[in-house]
This record gives sequence, structure tokens and C-alpha cells, in this order.
Amino acid sequence: MLAIGCSKSSDLNEADDNYKKWTKLGITDYEFTLRVNCFCTVETVGPHKIVVKKNAIVTVNGKPYDPNTHVSVKTIEQLFVYIQKTIAEKPVQQTLAFDPQYYFPTNIYFDISEMIADEEIGYVITEFKRL
Repeated sequence: MLAIGCSKSSDLNEADDNYKKWTKLGITDYEFTLRVNCFCTVETVGPHKIVVKKNAIVTVNGKPYDPNTHVSVKTIEQLFVYIQKTIAEKPVQQTLAFDPQYYFPTNIYFDISEMIADEEIGYVITEFKRL
């Protein structure tokens, strides 16, 4: 895994580079486990076993995906969008790591503001498998 902790512009460049490599692979059907690290409910935190087909979530933990119930889950594409958007907010702390084979983010962490307690959020992606 590649961990990044340098300047924000280099983080954005690294995220963009990995996104381009991920996109070039053309992976649209996959599954993975997502854990959300936040001060949230157990239902939000997971772990969530997510199945994606044609770049859309179809099941979460073996049940049909419902965007109203499964608000914390994201596709790999959505995680890349989240990274780009959040880096633009200039967080005070961030950590990014990417899979060396498939280039998707494996570890995402952002602390947007030192002045706000409990708004930190992280995502850990494990058990990735192409379908």
C-alpha cells in the first residue's frame, strides 16, 4: 500500500493519478468490505460487505441496497469523488493509501477542522475482489 501524508496538492495529484489508473482498468463489477471510522452509530460504521455491478451498489451485507438505509456506503468511484471534494476543503489532517495492484483507496482519513470535535471521518476498504 502507498500511504500519502505530504502537501494537499500532492495528495490530490496522487489521488488523481490513482483514479486514472483505476479507471483504465475498467473494473465495474466488484465487491469489498467497507468500514467507516467516525463517531457514528454501529449501523453506519459497519463493516459493510458491498457488491457493485455496473458501477452501482446492488447489495450491502447480503441485502438489496437502499440509499435511505445505507447512507454511509459508497462505490470506489464515489470514494474517489469524496477524496477530491474533501481535499479541496483543505482539511487540517489527512491520510490516504491506495492499493498497489488495482489503485483504489484502501485507507481514507480526514479531519476538516481542529475547532470541531468528532467531525473526523475515515474509510477503510478491505477484501476487494473483482467479479
